[in-house]
Amino acid sequence: MSHQDAKGQDGPDRDRPESAGRDGGSGASADGTRGPVTTVVTRRVKPGHEQFYELFLEGIITAATRFPGHLGVEVFRPESASAGEYRVVYRFDTADHLRAWLDSAEHASWLERAEPHVTGPIRRQYLTGLETWFTDPARPGTAPPPPYKMALVTWITIFPLITLVVVILNPLLNGLPLVLRLAVTTAVTVPLMTWVVMPRVTRLLRGWLHPHS
Repeated sequence: MSHQDAKGQDGPDRDRPESAGRDGGSGASADGTRGPVTTVVTRRVKPGHEQFYELFLEGIITAATRFPGHLGVEVFRPESASAGEYRVVYRFDTADHLRAWLDSAEHASWLERAEPHVTGPIRRQYLTGLETWFTDPARPGTAPPPPYKMALVTWITIFPLITLVVVILNPLLNGLPLVLRLAVTTAVTVPLMTWVVMPRVTRLLRGWLHPHS
């Protein structure tokens, strides 16, 4: 599911995903969602302040990597100085870990450092589940595709991928118990799906997944 908001200030209590619950780190949100979560942050940078904002990005990204559950960050820079909008995509393994980063004093401190170099409200979009694979970070206002398209693309992608992984790893894992073989296979397949295969597949099928964008 996705949630969007726009705000001028970024206090810790207003910064959490709306779906995140207070269940003490179970990894489940208030609506029962589990698994990776993503937030897309959009800021408009003042003309001439791009160099200062790049230094800010370097600092806040480094800070985010030190928090539990951090999976990665992507930065989408404006095509020209006049466009001015930077989009930063943060990925965490659970809503609780994302909330811990957003509610942290370190996160708030970095946002304060950015204020002299930005204009307008900060905009966020929160994504969970399959949407983290299918929502285009370069177009944060775009709705995710219909569930049947997400399910179909996931199946036609994961089936050949996991088959290939099994074929390659089988000679190396042949003597191991079944459960351990499955653990190794999924440990290889899931990162490949998340960071290598699905980004390319969704770009290739963008016209079908988002026909009206």
